[in-house]
Amino acid sequence: MSMTLQTYTPQQLDQFALRLLDLAAIVRRAANESREYGVTDLPVHDKKALEWCIKLEQWAHKTRADLEVRILQHKAELRGRAAAKMDE
Repeated sequence: MSMTLQTYTPQQLDQFALRLLDLAAIVRRAANESREYGVTDLPVHDKKALEWCIKLEQWAHKTRADLEVRILQHKAELRGRAAAKMDE
């Protein structure tokens, strides 16, 4: 499976974040219910999920770093425009 570079709007990033929060809520509810009902030995297949979490965390950090670069570029462009106007 190859990765595809997609551009995201702030709204799409929000939708993605909410999807992750929904998944976290499902697991959190399972933890609370297992505690509540005394289920202390629930077997789960976690190998793939843990691998996905690692990759997702790496993706999130890279996405944040890419955004920081874009923000710095935007700020530099704005400063350049402002300086050009002052020279006029």
